[in-house]
Amino acid sequence: MNREQRRTLEKKARKHGASREDAKKYVDIMNRADAIRANGVGTFTPAKEISEGSKVKMNTEAIKGRKNYANMAEEYKSFVESNEGTLFTAHVEKPNMISFLEEPRWLFWSGDLETTEESA
Repeated sequence: MNREQRRTLEKKARKHGASREDAKKYVDIMNRADAIRANGVGTFTPAKEISEGSKVKMNTEAIKGRKNYANMAEEYKSFVESNEGTLFTAHVEKPNMISFLEEPRWLFWSGDLETTEESA
């Protein structure tokens, strides 16, 4: 559900007597239901606190589940698929934007990475 659809749904709920707070909750529930029906496509992965030098691996299931995954560069998809379960050393480029010291070409959202017990 895009922003315009959410706003329209909220306006309809308000017209039918729902408070602003209740209308927002209703829209949130409906938006999550759409994501569940779409097998997780469009779900939000929250940011994770990843420090410099931490050992991380990609959450390939979340990355492949994105609706735009099919349109991504073949080199990127090949990297993701061939390195499933591989441990990398995190390099923090910007808050929540992580590259790997072993392969600095790609940049990842911290929510798409899983930290491990090992740390550098």
